[in-house]
Amino acid sequence: MKRVNLSVISIHFLTILFFVCIANLTLSAEETIKHKFLLLDESRKQILFVDQFEPKNDWVIKLTDGGVWDLQLIGEHKILVALTDKGGFREYNLKTREIVREVSDPKYKQTMSAVRFPDGKTLLGCNQSRKYQFFLLDTEGKLINELPAVSNKQSIRIAKRTSRGTILFGCDDNCVNEIDLTGKILREFRVPGAKHIYHVMEKPDGNLLVSGGYGCFAAEYNKENTEVRKWGGLPAPKGLTFIFFAKLQPLKNGNLVAATWTGHKANDSNKGIQLVEFDDKGNVVWTWHNPALAGSINNVIVLDDLDTNKFYE
Repeated sequence: MKRVNLSVISIHFLTILFFVCIANLTLSAEETIKHKFLLLDESRKQILFVDQFEPKNDWVIKLTDGGVWDLQLIGEHKILVALTDKGGFREYNLKTREIVREVSDPKYKQTMSAVRFPDGKTLLGCNQSRKYQFFLLDTEGKLINELPAVSNKQSIRIAKRTSRGTILFGCDDNCVNEIDLTGKILREFRVPGAKHIYHVMEKPDGNLLVSGGYGCFAAEYNKENTEVRKWGGLPAPKGLTFIFFAKLQPLKNGNLVAATWTGHKANDSNKGIQLVEFDDKGNVVWTWHNPALAGSINNVIVLDDLDTNKFYE
């Protein structure tokens, strides 16, 4: 009988085991990232919920009375949207998709941003005849204060509240702006390479995240107005097309998601990806592109990273 060399068999077995382990590690590393998220679709005038874990849960709210530009999660499964065409704001219940409240008035025409405060007040940021203006409403939606109009900045986008109760926003002059609730400018600095800054938000450490608009990047600035890091930029990575960086959302794991708007026309979403996610080193780790479902995306809230019962500013 032929003798079997057990040492050779052992070596072959260990070699096979090694490559199986490597294959499993590779598969794990390349495992597809999935999210649940809310979207504002500016070009097709709709709000969408996308669940990549259970696509049967997806839904769409058609906005037959005009477009919206801003979206805020305000707790109890509710969202607040800015009514751009009508002027004012509207609240939706995320479970029923029904309107639960609306405050609108032509006085607030071209409302680009609606910001709900923890005390229930709402701040509206509006573009009006080559100037911007903010209006503060009480918990019943009645006007409390009309901040002085500013005419040297022509186009405000979405605004956000800071931990100090001040307001951050960008304009088409490529400046970051911080004001108090009297309209006083507290901070202002220009972002090199930005073109129509869409979103500015404060991080827990006090640094600011800024979306660079047509500059197609996101950047972080410290309290001295110095850039400390950057994501994206042109040219885009091979195989991707960037046109405009709109709303940003930092995730708990250190990644950053950006809505990448692609144009005002309904089918402009064919031009490039609609969402992109970067890791903490600036690498693209996830994208979303579904032009059959959605048009140009200007706002995103990744829900699987949040407690939807919590109030978010």
